[in-house]
Amino acid sequence: MNTDFENEFESRSHRSEASSTFRRFTRYLSTRPTESWGFFVAGLMIGGFFL
Repeated sequence: MNTDFENEFESRSHRSEASSTFRRFTRYLSTRPTESWGFFVAGLMIGGFFL
């Protein structure tokens, strides 16, 4: 049976995993030239506009 403490611990661990994943991803993007990820982001924005 999960207690409030266990639920809070699980939610914090999920948040920390997501933030560390995001930090790794942004660190990866910072090592790449703008052309490689800029067109990808522009494509996502244009696709989101039309869909």
